[in-house]
Amino acid sequence: MKANGKTAIDTNAIIAYRAGVFEVCKLIKEAELILVPAPVLGELLYGALNSQRIRENQEAIYKFLRYALFIPSDEKIAARYASVRHKLRKIGRPIPENDIWIAAACLEFDVPLLTRDAHFENIEGLRVINWMKRQDAI
Repeated sequence: MKANGKTAIDTNAIIAYRAGVFEVCKLIKEAELILVPAPVLGELLYGALNSQRIRENQEAIYKFLRYALFIPSDEKIAARYASVRHKLRKIGRPIPENDIWIAAACLEFDVPLLTRDAHFENIEGLRVINWMKRQDAI
């Protein structure tokens, strides 16, 4: 799956982007629009607060956000969250809470998610771009 058009991005993808991981940088540059779900921003800011370079990391996060669309959680995303969490529980495949919120935002906006986390593949209808599994990864 090629990351063209709109693509949501997981926390680990932004970290990989900042680290200069070639495949992630390429996929982000190919996208017309990057979407950042609210839980991703929360995870990034939490990580910055727990780092040795708090201000530098916070500035990098907000700089990245200037080129992306922030997705706040709303009632529609909350309803998607409930549905996704319920389905995962029924099939015995729970995933971290924040990841359910991230998936719900992607489903609501009908965009793929750029991540390396394979557990997102358990979510029905979610398109996942896993740079660690890509056939054409360099």
